[in-house]
Amino acid sequence: MPTSDGIRLGVSHLVWGFDMSSFDRMKWFLDEAAGIGYEGVVLFDTSVMPWLGRPGEFKAQLDQRGLELVGIILRPGIDFAGTDRLTRFIAEAGGQRLIISGPCGTEAEWSIVLPVLERHGEIAAKNGVVAVYHHHTNWIAETMEQTERLLAETDPQKLSAMLDCGHATKDFVGHSAAEFFHRNHQRIKYVEFKDYRPESDLRTEVGRGLCDWQAVAAALREHRYRGWIVVEQNGTIRTPKESSAESFHFIRDYLGLGVKE
Repeated sequence: MPTSDGIRLGVSHLVWGFDMSSFDRMKWFLDEAAGIGYEGVVLFDTSVMPWLGRPGEFKAQLDQRGLELVGIILRPGIDFAGTDRLTRFIAEAGGQRLIISGPCGTEAEWSIVLPVLERHGEIAAKNGVVAVYHHHTNWIAETMEQTERLLAETDPQKLSAMLDCGHATKDFVGHSAAEFFHRNHQRIKYVEFKDYRPESDLRTEVGRGLCDWQAVAAALREHRYRGWIVVEQNGTIRTPKESSAESFHFIRDYLGLGVKE
């Protein structure tokens, strides 16, 4: 069913665990995500390894639950053949995004790392998948200034941007998630809703942290963002389902994003 604003809500399996490669753990995650009301999922590359030769079977598991594959997180290295295989899997399973996220170097390796990131993006594009770079604590682009420099020095046809609201709140000192979206909305192809506060770090339900969610929602509406918002939480003292359901209802019922027509 379409939404009134063209936004759809998905969830990452990270709060359920990092490795969902066993069928029982994957089934647990997919069942609970669908039961909450999410329409899409984001997975880490590790979790889809057993399925890489069976994209049709994996898509059938999603279809049975009314879910779609939003994208897969790649921890980048120089295994370009692996990226080719992974992005072909994403496309064949109905996915859209390759989320490039990993400790790929320091500023000293800047001129080496950026062409490698672009090569991953080039391979993804060849297979019909959009690659986005994930700004992140301790990655090569952590601050807003570093992230915008990376975007300025890479080809937008090979590498798009994303907004991680939790890492923006934590790492973009002197700036905000909403500001980054306003400045870079034309390049941003994927948005992650994560929250942050010092006491719980990124183990924080959406709406319980320091991110200015009203400002983020206003920025998305102003620039007519259409596509996925995916919830990710790094851990919980509750059950994964309880935490992810709270974030879902905060986004849909309080912010009014992704409401079904």
